[in-house]
Amino acid sequence: MARTRRWATALAVLPMALIPLTAQSAAAEPIGGIPHNRYSIKVTSVHNGDVNYNKMLASCAVAVGGTCSISRSFSVQRTIQVNLGVSRDFVAGQIGFSKSTTATVTSQCNSRPFTNSRQVFRAYPIGVKKRYNIIRKTYLDGKLIKTATSSGEAFNPTGVSCTLS
Repeated sequence: MARTRRWATALAVLPMALIPLTAQSAAAEPIGGIPHNRYSIKVTSVHNGDVNYNKMLASCAVAVGGTCSISRSFSVQRTIQVNLGVSRDFVAGQIGFSKSTTATVTSQCNSRPFTNSRQVFRAYPIGVKKRYNIIRKTYLDGKLIKTATSSGEAFNPTGVSCTLS
């Protein structure tokens, strides 16, 4: 009878070691692994000295024959377009721009003499414009399963351009 009890105790412990994972633990890891994205940036064009005429910084006007000056510092937005889930900081690093959202630029502009009363002297940000493609490659279990591409544009202010018109 002592032998029977020992086997009964051993059998009662054994099933505890063979219990499968709970449903909660098994659901935490999806079947087939987790997809991972890898990003790259390919610059398609660079324009140095690009004037952003959509963002006037300052202006002045005077009577015919007079001149005016625009001499001051401006805080100008550094724009970086993102898409496909890539971060702004990643794109900035890949294209060689600061990740800061603004840049301080200073103007020292003096107009030539005004020739008519409708002319205005205007200051605009000037800088580097880069166009690029954002490429996202999605991998599952080490195999490429999807590639997506989106275009973007970034502007890095470097100074001020002034025009009389």
